[in-house]
Amino acid sequence: MTVQRIATALAALAAASVLATLLVWAGAGRGADPVHLAAGPGPGAPLEVLAAWDAKRARAWAHGDVPGLRKLYVPGSRTGRRDARMLERYVDRGLVVTGLTTQVLELGPVRQGSDRLVLDVVDRVAAAQAVGEEIRTDLPRDRPSRRRVELRRLGERWLVVEVRDLPSRDSGEGSSGPG
Repeated sequence: MTVQRIATALAALAAASVLATLLVWAGAGRGADPVHLAAGPGPGAPLEVLAAWDAKRARAWAHGDVPGLRKLYVPGSRTGRRDARMLERYVDRGLVVTGLTTQVLELGPVRQGSDRLVLDVVDRVAAAQAVGEEIRTDLPRDRPSRRRVELRRLGERWLVVEVRDLPSRDSGEGSSGPG
């Protein structure tokens, strides 16, 4: 295993650990019962499903794996097409994005079933670096964004159907961060 692969694996593991901790903290801070939040139906509670999905997305971005990224979305997903196009633009310039860390500030299940999850999430990109042959630069963090995330389970895999921006509580407007 190369040093780059080890570093990528450690970064993904760290991101998933931070995400899980933040989700439990955010749920506890809003008066929700974190144990109840993590005890959803089917294999994988909302917390675990979202953290695992975010880790797979970060891995695809770190490897410039556009086909792998597309497989994280249901076929025909507008959100998936947009995410893949964005990654393609980086890859076309000889870049990948490492250390992609999404910080979840709030998580609320809206609908929850054995094969479908709809979550309201407040998140932001907390860290990421664009890396190429002769470049390594930190990407800017974005502001917290409110989103509704719909996931569907196909077999043992959870895939994103769509992600929609929601109006912010402060401004009444939607947000458009890269998450």
